[in-house]
Amino acid sequence: MGAAGIGVEDLEASVGFYRAGLGMQEVTRRSREDREEVVMRSADGRGSELVLMGFTDGVSRNYQQNPGKLVFYVNDPDQYALDILAAGGRVTVPPAFQAGLGVTVGFGRDLDNNLIEFVGSADALQSYFGAFGIGVSDLQAARDFYVDDLGFRELIYLPIPFQYNEYILQGQGGSALVLMNWTHGAPRNYTDNPVKLELRSMSPEGFAQALSDAGERVTETPAAATESDREGETVGYAKDADGTLIEILRAPWQKK
Repeated sequence: MGAAGIGVEDLEASVGFYRAGLGMQEVTRRSREDREEVVMRSADGRGSELVLMGFTDGVSRNYQQNPGKLVFYVNDPDQYALDILAAGGRVTVPPAFQAGLGVTVGFGRDLDNNLIEFVGSADALQSYFGAFGIGVSDLQAARDFYVDDLGFRELIYLPIPFQYNEYILQGQGGSALVLMNWTHGAPRNYTDNPVKLELRSMSPEGFAQALSDAGERVTETPAAATESDREGETVGYAKDADGTLIEILRAPWQKK
């Protein structure tokens, strides 16, 4: 996964939160037809990039109901929790050692209520973006689509008691992809949330065909990009069964 994107209500406020609260660094800014994007990189420079998306098309969106999550591996979970609070976020579950997993885990929420999971890790210098979770209405069908049709590798299935069930998948590099279906609490909205996955392939055209063959919507066939900041690149768009935007890009080593 090259990058993961989340829609935010206040783009500049979110940039400030992810910089101060999560230690991320701004990489670049770019304009798209219906949104402005700020690309962020984790403090350790590991994992996929995170794209903060401020929409400009006037369409009303609910940024508070994303049923997914962002997972960071951190050197000091207690300090990470304090940084989240100081930046204006919330810590919903203070970091605590989980004997069953053998790690310290905490949970928080960003300015738009996105769930943030942070996991203590000795290999983190500061912190890195380890996984991106998307909510799915049919967990098994979503797993089959991303694994069987798009080529992700299943790492593990995890039932989280009184929370959600999840599949953790790995693509060709970058952060892991987590498919989540909530089993407790209020009903979740799984449809057309303002999130996206940037997926790279040596054959964007073949990748789009795989999406189409799987019955998903290819909204823009891969073609030469029209934006000045990615001249010469190939880009296409599709949506999965729940409406998650999939941006199809050519892998860098095959860029033409």
